[in-house]
Amino acid sequence: MAPTVSFPMKPNLLETFERLLDEGWRGVFSQQRIFTRVRCLTIGLLVSVRAHLLSNAICATGRQFQDWTADYRVWSQSPWEGRELFNPILDALPSLLGSAEQPVLAALDDTMAKKTGRRIPGVAIGRDPMSPPFHVNLCYGLRFVQVSVLVTPLAGGAARALPVCFEFAPPAVKPKSVKRQQSSTPAKAAPPEKAAPKKNQSTASAKAVRKPTATPEEIAYKQEKKQRRLPQVGLNGIIRLRESLDERPELRQRKLVVAGDGSYTTRLVLQGLPHDTTYIGRIRKDAKLHFPVEASGRKKNGRPRQYGQVAPTPEQIYLDDSKPWTEVRCFVAGQFRMASVKVLKTVYWRNAGVDLPTQVVVIKAAGYRLCKGGKLLYRHPAYLISTDPDMPLQMLVQSYFYRWEIESNHRDEKSLLGVAEGHVRNPEAVRRLPQLQVAAYSLLLLASLLSSGSTRKEGEYLPLPKWRRVAEHSRPSLLDMLNLMRSQIFARDLKHPVTGFEDFIKNLPAQMKASKPLSPGNLTTFAA
Repeated sequence: MAPTVSFPMKPNLLETFERLLDEGWRGVFSQQRIFTRVRCLTIGLLVSVRAHLLSNAICATGRQFQDWTADYRVWSQSPWEGRELFNPILDALPSLLGSAEQPVLAALDDTMAKKTGRRIPGVAIGRDPMSPPFHVNLCYGLRFVQVSVLVTPLAGGAARALPVCFEFAPPAVKPKSVKRQQSSTPAKAAPPEKAAPKKNQSTASAKAVRKPTATPEEIAYKQEKKQRRLPQVGLNGIIRLRESLDERPELRQRKLVVAGDGSYTTRLVLQGLPHDTTYIGRIRKDAKLHFPVEASGRKKNGRPRQYGQVAPTPEQIYLDDSKPWTEVRCFVAGQFRMASVKVLKTVYWRNAGVDLPTQVVVIKAAGYRLCKGGKLLYRHPAYLISTDPDMPLQMLVQSYFYRWEIESNHRDEKSLLGVAEGHVRNPEAVRRLPQLQVAAYSLLLLASLLSSGSTRKEGEYLPLPKWRRVAEHSRPSLLDMLNLMRSQIFARDLKHPVTGFEDFIKNLPAQMKASKPLSPGNLTTFAA
């Protein structure tokens, strides 16, 4: 376990990031030279301004005129595990949380990185998430499942999602023998007309012919298909996160609260949750719910009932005017707002099982106007289910609202960092290169929290353009961090060492006068 990070003086972003790299990643690699190479490529992947390819990372680090063979083999042949790169985030988590009773909040979701090559290991056809709602499009891509821990300021406000798991989740590949067997099977013919059964004809002969026995390849394919389902990969990520928390004494006693979307609210996930773990997810509006079984003194015939009376569906709870709305103060959409909710506690959902009491929460649809004075429109309500029937309402609703931060992670990873854009073909490289990119992104977010806090203070980051409005208590974006890191890297290469561009003029000789000093606007343009 890495030691707790402590700084004698407030360092800049680049120094903090490099210290986290040196302390947290050195033990992952077997040799110092491998770590040095990966460390150099990591910074090159972050600060490169074009497509985030390995060739551009090599050029960004000034090694484009050297042999690049080792820069590619480090992803495919060097012995290191990508999951261990997220350990520094979990080591620093106790100092970022509040009281000892505060649970660890996490968000779960999957994403697809688009690819054009069809022969890349793991590439499959999937639904394009950017397709319009009236027409579903398909695309080639790599599928990943991500788990991010949510860190909030002590006074409340916007949360920051730090990725701690980024698992490659390709679908199972059907063996060629199974394909041949399915293609050689003749099509089903139309059923013949039923004739009158003959005398002494057994009913067994009238039954259909038995299905052929499954081959070992087909059995192995079906088992692999089950293990590579997205809910199964997501459940494995939750279990590994719980085990990582148990390995650290300061996090062992904390509860884990995971928020996910409807694709992970399944029996597989709800029944397989580890200890001290609560799941919050969306369910269908017509989900069948039941009240607990009422105790009865008289003896009844038949099997004992497992479910009680039928409870109203989430949609019926939403439309029932007899149940009052409860106002909950939550931080959502950039500020604190009042959310109207309805609660139905201690109910049982058939998909979750008879041994798992749940809590159903309905969030009222928010109203909005497209223009000032326009018609008041409404979004769809949200129907949530929690595996903890006694969970406080404010924590439950706020934890689900914070789940949106993992969508911001996906946007940063694919738009600004170019995760999975590297031109690699080795199966190990296809899996480990995106993991390292996401781990470096998470480490950069952690370095920003440790060096400048959760808000964007004036003077700590490069100034924004004049047309940008800076909201009060706003947090720095990933683009702010990348621009600041580029500027601090450039400041190191100056003849007179400085820690930032604000001291550029001070370090000039006394007799030398700059005719056109670097203004904040020029510095921002140069760093971008």
